[in-house]
Amino acid sequence: MDYGFDDDGEADARSEISNASSDELELQANVARHDAQREAFIAQQRADASNQSLRPQPGPPAVKFGARPHRKGRKLGPRKAAKPTPDILFRLSLAREAFERKDYEDAIKMIGEIVRINSETYNAWTLLSTVHEELGDREKATMCLMIAAYLVPKNIASWLHAASYALQGVEDMDDGPEKDTALERALTCYSQVLTTDKSSIEARTGKADVLMMQGHAGQALAQYQRALQYRPLNIRTVRNTADVALDARDAKKGAEVAKRAYRNLIDHLQSKGTVEAEEGRFEWSDLRIYLEFFTILEQWDEGTQQLKGISRWLLGRRAEFFWDRWADDDREWDLHDDRRVQVPEFEPAQHPQDTYGQGLPIDLRAKLFVYRRKLGHEYEAMLHLRVLDPTDESIMNQLIDFPDCLKDIAVALIEGEQAEEALRYMNLYKQIAGMNGEIAVDADVLVAQGRCHMLLGDKSAAEECFIAAIEDDQEHIEARIQLANMYEGEQEQEGREEAFLLVRQALNLEASGTGERKKGRRRGPYGPRKPREKREGQKERKSKYVPRRLINAEKRKQQDLEMTEVATKNYQAMQEVRDRVVAGDEQATEAWMKAAKDLIDDFRSYKEFYPWEKYIKYLGYGGTVISGQSSAPARNMRLAAMAERLQQNLAPVEGQEVPPRLPAKIPQEHRGIPFDQWLDVFLEYAFSLVRAGKHREAYVVCHAARDSIIWSAIEHTFLIHVAWASCAVYAGDEETCVAIARYFMRDYMPGTDSYRMFAAMCRVCQTPVSWYTSGPAQKFILRQIKTMDNIQLKQQPGHLRDIGLDICLLTIYGHILFSTTSYAYALSYFARAASLDPHNCLVNLSSGLAYLHYALKRQATNRQYLLTQAFAFLFRYYDGRLHDPQVTRGERQEAHFNIARAYSLIGLGNLAVDYYKKVLAEAEEASWEGAPEEGVLGNEDLTLEAAYNIRTTCYLLGDVEGAKAVTERWLVLE
Repeated sequence: MDYGFDDDGEADARSEISNASSDELELQANVARHDAQREAFIAQQRADASNQSLRPQPGPPAVKFGARPHRKGRKLGPRKAAKPTPDILFRLSLAREAFERKDYEDAIKMIGEIVRINSETYNAWTLLSTVHEELGDREKATMCLMIAAYLVPKNIASWLHAASYALQGVEDMDDGPEKDTALERALTCYSQVLTTDKSSIEARTGKADVLMMQGHAGQALAQYQRALQYRPLNIRTVRNTADVALDARDAKKGAEVAKRAYRNLIDHLQSKGTVEAEEGRFEWSDLRIYLEFFTILEQWDEGTQQLKGISRWLLGRRAEFFWDRWADDDREWDLHDDRRVQVPEFEPAQHPQDTYGQGLPIDLRAKLFVYRRKLGHEYEAMLHLRVLDPTDESIMNQLIDFPDCLKDIAVALIEGEQAEEALRYMNLYKQIAGMNGEIAVDADVLVAQGRCHMLLGDKSAAEECFIAAIEDDQEHIEARIQLANMYEGEQEQEGREEAFLLVRQALNLEASGTGERKKGRRRGPYGPRKPREKREGQKERKSKYVPRRLINAEKRKQQDLEMTEVATKNYQAMQEVRDRVVAGDEQATEAWMKAAKDLIDDFRSYKEFYPWEKYIKYLGYGGTVISGQSSAPARNMRLAAMAERLQQNLAPVEGQEVPPRLPAKIPQEHRGIPFDQWLDVFLEYAFSLVRAGKHREAYVVCHAARDSIIWSAIEHTFLIHVAWASCAVYAGDEETCVAIARYFMRDYMPGTDSYRMFAAMCRVCQTPVSWYTSGPAQKFILRQIKTMDNIQLKQQPGHLRDIGLDICLLTIYGHILFSTTSYAYALSYFARAASLDPHNCLVNLSSGLAYLHYALKRQATNRQYLLTQAFAFLFRYYDGRLHDPQVTRGERQEAHFNIARAYSLIGLGNLAVDYYKKVLAEAEEASWEGAPEEGVLGNEDLTLEAAYNIRTTCYLLGDVEGAKAVTERWLVLE
């Protein structure tokens, strides 16, 4: 009988194992890592034995397993280890004697000497493992056992022993590297066994157990399926399969697998007339587990029949098959014989009364009540409910052991709109939880209680219960759905907005599969749910969205006051450490950033400050929901339809502009902090993030400040974008620099200053010019130029100078084309710029360099003409620089240096040297005068660059003495 999924299910399981279709592929990474660890460990032992430093030992190269050539008559595979020599046997005996007299240091030295002589001595590694175990070093002991197992790779017992040793005490370990390492080593050992013997049930189940402890439920389920193919009647394997199936991502497919495994086991045991299975016996707890899967699959009728039939078998009445004909009632399980005697085949004296209704466990009777309610059999359900009277002390004593069934009863009663009756069972559950500290009043109980209050018309109490359920379990889906249903009925738009957020959050939880897995593991089949214990240092996952109370005004006001108090404390903490942060105190900086983050999260969670689409995008609920085709697999069509209905009511009509949602009276502060100071917090926090290397997070903060309707004034948006640009420049992010510069060129102040800012930001980014010359940037600049051309066409003749043509814009686009080696096209834009300002030094320099580089191209036509044009523009630039009365010494050096570089490009080194010398002459003149020169480039010195180029040119031309003289004069570091 097949115990696996169908073809699609097997594909799903294999996809969770990273497409590894066999155990050999799974092991490749682990084996390589452990081989490296083994070699390092062996080298360490050799070094310790010879009292030398850790380094490779001389000797013949090691022979790898399987590396020997195939010869006729020889088997392929790992060679057998050589028999220990008498010398090694003698040393082993000495090591054992040292171990027996507890001289562990001496034993380790002797074993190290053995390993140095022959590292493939199996008994040496096992003895070394024992020594380390006695010394309390379990990590080294485990490594030694694994190395020993590698020496005999076909010895299954060695691998199993190493795996079991690695797992000793792992359940008591806290989550961390130690536990992870132990589980990985055990997984490697079990996988190695399966490469040798795929039918090893111990290795298969052991590997599945390890995967389950690692949290890989899907992979563990696949391993248990394979184990069931070899030993389908092993009850321990069946139980583990069921346990993992409840944690599987697809709960229904996992339930089918586990249910099929249990059904096969039960059929076999019933055919043999026994409850004794392999490694255990079938018990009532197994029946409870089995019935959980009928609940998950919503197979109420089949679950009812299985419950009755298996219970009859466990009570010793399997031969009474005639009860199966009474499928629509449960008279077999009545407390008295009043209805049973109406069945002709029933013989009252054949079996004791406690094998009928009195012998049915109380939780299974509760299960029968739920099933009958689901099937619509109200009369049978009410008969069971009479037995489950919460006021009966004897019933209450039985329910203490199975308190979770009270929740199932209450939910079934709520679905039948019997709220008062459901509250009786909920109160009994709370009473039992108060007496037993191991039982928790969890989110399921709070949701059920809230639904009771809704039926009774107490919306305020219901709201408190649903919100408390979400606070108890951040991933509880049902609580969000119930709260959304309540808020959807509110007349104000705020209620519908809250309902939409709750539904989208529920859909996101469904998409991740978290809610369904938690639903499957709502309680363990063996007993009640215990309170959740938070490990030390474990962070609790918090949602960005906190449900707001709309019904209970007092609680809502109290919540706002508490949040205001927290925000005030955070702001005060930031002010207290500000001076230390400026001084560079790392601890103070960390405290400041933590307080700032809390403040910003609080601000962003206040939806009145953001447009609706921006607010839901911040919460992670952006995008549209289409009924039946949502991005998340909805639990039912009702949830998806509700999300779509709410979104249509809230979203604007396509193409319609939505005015900002400003309050009737715009406040000047929030949480007692003025909005200008809030903006300072946003921008300073962004600077702190980018200095910490988190530039993406810094962009998010700047984006949040820009999206807020509070800071929509032009001075605020300008400040935000300047801060955003500063973060991008600091991070060297040219893409973001280009995007922000486009804002200044398009929206803020189109003109020369914006274009220069664009060029400057791209210049200071120490990255390739990929985004400066990208397609979007080129198209944007070209659109600006076309706009100027359109304006020019509309001007009357004679007004050419008044049309607003911008030389800077033409030059930038020419530089973009120049950077992409499109020199011919770049020259046309430089020519347009030159026609507007013939004496502009930058335009002349750019034109000259474009001609020069164009002439150096392989397919350049009329190269002499291009060079002539190049130097004509270059010397026009050169003369303009030197004859400018306001020119600085640094700008004269720049002119000399650029002409020298131009001559160097075409190979005229002798001419280039003359201009490089002029750069040095400018430097000597400055040193004689001894006064620094003013100007933007006045202090920029090109002396070193010029001297280095002279030295290189002299050396290439054979003037070694000249190169030496220049080096000694200008390039010696003092």
